[in-house]
Amino acid sequence: MMFCGSICMVKADTLRQFPAPRVLLVEDNTLIGLDLEVILKGYGCRVIGPILSVRDALALLSTQDVDIAVIDCLLEDGEAAPLARALDEKGIPFAICTGGGEEDLGMLYPNTPFLAKPYNPDDVSMVVNSLIASRLANG
Repeated sequence: MMFCGSICMVKADTLRQFPAPRVLLVEDNTLIGLDLEVILKGYGCRVIGPILSVRDALALLSTQDVDIAVIDCLLEDGEAAPLARALDEKGIPFAICTGGGEEDLGMLYPNTPFLAKPYNPDDVSMVVNSLIASRLANG
């Protein structure tokens, strides 16, 4: 399935020299994670996950390279703050997914984009494109 959002990710004609971005997807709700995986793959991303826990995501970060990440704010083993810190330390741009309560999260992660659940493919496209641009700009 291919999505045609208002902003297309990984356009073959303009980004041919770049490989598809590796997106770490961390979401503990299986159906929501699979939905987001389909959206990301529809835009041409290589999805690593969905990973269900902070612990497993941290372990994966030590063994695999990722370009960007999309993480749920609350996972099966707790808040995603340790994962967010690890991504920050590695210079990996990330977005936080939430079903609500962005006010508190905005204070904890002031420069981080948020994706609201349920996912809208256009919103996913816009946020992930900004993460990709950030990653390309920062090496």
